[in-house]
Amino acid sequence: MPESDKPANRVARVVIDSPLPHLDRPFDYLLPERLARVESGYRVRVPFAGRLVSGVVMDVVRQSEFSGSLREVRSAAHAASYTPESLALAHALARRACGSTWDVLRLMAPPRVAAVEKRPPEGEVDLRRLVDAARALGDARGTHATGASSGAVAQARTTLAAGQRRPMRTVRQMLPDGDSPSATPARSLAKEAAEAAGEGRGSVIVVVPDARAAAAVARAWRAAGLERWTPRGGGDFVALDADDGPNVRYGQYLAALRGEVRLVVGTRPAALQPVPRLGLLLLWDDGHSAYEDPHAPYLHARTVASVRAEREDCDLIMAAYAPSIEAVALAQHGWCTLERPSAAQIRAATPVIDLWDDSRRAAEGPAGRHWMPPGVWRRVRAALEHGPVAVVVPRAGYVAATACARCDTWAQCRECGGSLSLPGRQGDPSCVACGTVQVDWHCPDCHSRRLAHRRQGVQRVAEQLEAMAPGTAVAVSSGATGVLDDGAAVSGVVVATPGAIPAIEGGYAHVVVLDAAAPAGGLGGEIVALRHWLVAAAHARSRAAHGGVSVVGELPALTARALSSWQAADAAQEAYEERLALGLPPATRHIRIDGEPQPVHAALVRVGADRGGAVVAPDHQGASLLLTRASAQACVDALREVCSEQSKAGAALIRVRVDGPLRLA
Repeated sequence: MPESDKPANRVARVVIDSPLPHLDRPFDYLLPERLARVESGYRVRVPFAGRLVSGVVMDVVRQSEFSGSLREVRSAAHAASYTPESLALAHALARRACGSTWDVLRLMAPPRVAAVEKRPPEGEVDLRRLVDAARALGDARGTHATGASSGAVAQARTTLAAGQRRPMRTVRQMLPDGDSPSATPARSLAKEAAEAAGEGRGSVIVVVPDARAAAAVARAWRAAGLERWTPRGGGDFVALDADDGPNVRYGQYLAALRGEVRLVVGTRPAALQPVPRLGLLLLWDDGHSAYEDPHAPYLHARTVASVRAEREDCDLIMAAYAPSIEAVALAQHGWCTLERPSAAQIRAATPVIDLWDDSRRAAEGPAGRHWMPPGVWRRVRAALEHGPVAVVVPRAGYVAATACARCDTWAQCRECGGSLSLPGRQGDPSCVACGTVQVDWHCPDCHSRRLAHRRQGVQRVAEQLEAMAPGTAVAVSSGATGVLDDGAAVSGVVVATPGAIPAIEGGYAHVVVLDAAAPAGGLGGEIVALRHWLVAAAHARSRAAHGGVSVVGELPALTARALSSWQAADAAQEAYEERLALGLPPATRHIRIDGEPQPVHAALVRVGADRGGAVVAPDHQGASLLLTRASAQACVDALREVCSEQSKAGAALIRVRVDGPLRLA
């Protein structure tokens, strides 16, 4: 065969599975003729350092820049697991978060199943079904848009029709769905997504914090006539669920990647789901702690969503009952808009929220100090005549802390000084810190052996409610006792922890929040508390349906004011302005460096004052940097170089986390 007729070699540029930072780059491998199908996005197995390792093809080129001899790719998947856009997104996120591209790719796709990859793609999506579903979902009350926000949506659609693609990016304070108030306005989210997909704007991804919320959105789509995708029958949407088996998980992942469905709903990993063309990314309740990925490079779903919207030129809606300070900061920086409901819309969609702080409880006399003040109990008894009542307790278990019943001294562990809890009506107290059982406990001050309950859990509260309201059904919903399904409660009282309140059709007649408080320490405790208690309040009927909420506890002034008026966006904006004045995140960027003193010091010198960084409270574990938003990426890039050099030299590695929680002394 003449030299000119020989087939040109194809070279795969492969990112390999390795924890070493200096190996976070593509390596070139020859693609043999038997793997001619391989393109970018394929998962492969390649020889590296004397063993076979997994990798992902980032690109396929005709010629390598490597001067030595190349080894061949040993094996490859039957189909691509990533799109070119998702590969670029993974690289961009790794750079932003001071991580590795492989780590992001690992988080993006579930484990592959060869048999699933061989399934032929489905046909075209029927947009008429999506349009019909959006119409069936109707004008849900939770869509709430004010005149200004409606204009923004209308403008986005007008420019789209005119062929001018101007993406809509907004932070939206939402209100509960009128017919089924709950922690997630599922009907509103489902309608927004179906409407966008039906208009031909591409795929729509709805990201929610937990499986309960994902199931609620999926139920809303099914009620509107849409079907969940299955390998045999196809469908209209995929619901990404970690509890599904590997075949179902990977099959749904590929169905969304190939564009066989236009609607996707799922938890944190869904924000990374590759699709052919992303039209709208809808992130619900970005302040939820579930969105913070515990795996390197510690990406937050909000960060993924904002970077993805920027790169893929898609619409982005970050909606919540209580928008986070970080989301509001994006609006303050001019990157997106901030939508608020009007006062009239708030009054129409929300319950009356009544705050019972210390002064109000004192006005009721000694009985007001009871965990259930008499005034609140009267409202509970009256509400039970009209429907179920939810009592929200911030603690699981029986009793989380105790004190001496005679002198009121806190009961403490003899070994470590930790608080003592009770497992139930019977049994010895035990330490919440070290677990030591305190047999034959007595007070060191007055020698009394009787314990008083100070921090009651759901089980103890439920036990007392059964005695206070004989004949009334009392159910418990918590992680320890089992979380009740939505719709499980039809009457009586439900005692639940904040994240385990079961939604019911029509909403609760009354919701009581006990021991309401803001978390101590750290930044943003007042907004975290506001989010917790607004989500609980969202389960109650509207004031027009005589719904109400009683919040018992002492709250910060900002939280109390925003909670009673449902002005969560204003509270987040006020908190942001305070951070801006103090130079704290999210007005600035935070980078945490941990490791041995010498490599940490070397890293600080490398990215010092010339990059606009300020060292904040160095400690024995490392140091924190606060940087201007303009200088942060240069600092991250420099730290990536430091990590790579340390890795290559076999030295002790520093650990870097970008935009993580700021520890305050």
